[in-house]
Amino acid sequence: MKFGLFYVLECPDHDYKRAYREMLEQIEFSEEMGFESVWLAEHHGSDYGSMPTSSIAAAAVAARTTKLRIGIAASILPFGLNPVKLAEEWAMVDNISGGRLDLGVGRGYQPREFEMLGLGGAMGDSRQIFKEYLEAMIGLWTNDTFSYHGKYVNFDNVDVRPKPVQQPHPPIFVAAISPETFSMVAEQGYNMLVTPTLMILPELIEFVVDAKRKLIAHGRDPLSLDFPMNWQIHVAESEQKALDNTNEAFLWYFDEVMKHVPQGANVPKTYERYGELAAAAQEMGGLTLDGLRQGGIVLLGTPQTAIDEIEKLRDEMGLQSLCCWMRMGGLEHEKVMSSIEQFGKHVIPAFKDRPNVVPKAIRESVTV
Repeated sequence: MKFGLFYVLECPDHDYKRAYREMLEQIEFSEEMGFESVWLAEHHGSDYGSMPTSSIAAAAVAARTTKLRIGIAASILPFGLNPVKLAEEWAMVDNISGGRLDLGVGRGYQPREFEMLGLGGAMGDSRQIFKEYLEAMIGLWTNDTFSYHGKYVNFDNVDVRPKPVQQPHPPIFVAAISPETFSMVAEQGYNMLVTPTLMILPELIEFVVDAKRKLIAHGRDPLSLDFPMNWQIHVAESEQKALDNTNEAFLWYFDEVMKHVPQGANVPKTYERYGELAAAAQEMGGLTLDGLRQGGIVLLGTPQTAIDEIEKLRDEMGLQSLCCWMRMGGLEHEKVMSSIEQFGKHVIPAFKDRPNVVPKAIRESVTV
């Protein structure tokens, strides 16, 4: 199994200089502790996230590390100036990092971000815009010159410089939460980025297993299906310490994220799933740390707790890559560093050299 860190970089106190410095220190330390990747998220205009241009953060990480894969989770394609500019930008990051880029892409889900970028009217068409941008980027990377004509993207005979180091292009991962996006990804043959942040863990497992079935039916090797999962995690010497360390920061985060999820009577088309999740949270009377733990949305406890829970996911969904979301809600630097150390010393070695497995439900159906 492979383990990495994940950053949205929420900054409730608006001390962005400190937040960026601490993030880079944590990432450097994670490389020392045996983590293999870091994943960076793009967000705009709120305390929820502080990386509006994740390619800048990726270049900074490349300069401070030597081995870590640098993942983007995700580059919001409809927010890009155009796919030609995005193709150039991410190819540049791949070159600076020496071919360490893993490019996660998504279509965005926060209405306020679309509105502040002057794209409010495009939100309902974001799935088609996303599809055309991604097709255009891949075409630009894999051809000397390339033309594309779609509803939203049109250009002729373009030659981007530089081309990526990785050939034919950096690995592509698609951020997916709605069933429709899961299905689209399965049909196109991409790998996915997944998270239980806005759904309970059993539901996420069901979605992932279904997507893997579809990909296998399209001829994919079952063991090639690497769907990195972001998971809010904190480990400490005792379960009580893990709870005490994170209660305030984690509840702040989940309260904040619910402010930005599409909900209510005017949910844009193709975003209905988000509205359903928001309504379900309200019906539960709000979010509590106990409820989040019971739903498998967060993992809090000792290193052994983490080992046991990760082993279940490895068996049930064929988990191969786990992105540990440890710096959440502005959690204090020393607590994040301690969790990274505990995880690196005790959890990562427990999965060293363990073979990848096919999800249990798929194994059993093949056996029958």
